[in-house]
Amino acid sequence: MSEFLNFLSIDVKQGIREAVERIAAEPGTKVFYLDGKKINSKETFLSKAAEAMQFPRYFGFNWDAFDECITDLTWCPAERYLIFYDDADIFAQAEPTQYQIALDILNSAKEYWEANNITLKFLPINK
Repeated sequence: MSEFLNFLSIDVKQGIREAVERIAAEPGTKVFYLDGKKINSKETFLSKAAEAMQFPRYFGFNWDAFDECITDLTWCPAERYLIFYDDADIFAQAEPTQYQIALDILNSAKEYWEANNITLKFLPINK
């Protein structure tokens, strides 16, 4: 039975990845991919987010800097942004308070971009 569940999980994730690839191919869309297998702390989240979202060199690797950059993105202009965060549960379980701060900032950024007629979607995928 567990083999079936593992296969099902892989199948679902593959379907999500294929959908994200189709979305990324749409003109005006920018997709950022965070590999959650490498994120288990605030520090690794900020580092991997900065890398994936191509934050400027001045990024300060703290929550205020993350909030500032995620509501700027002038270095990668788009009409729509999608943040695909694979295995998000690893960070959520390792540091639940820090993970919640990341979610709060992302939700705030979503509202900011919506007010500016730009879509920002955050898609966390768990194991």
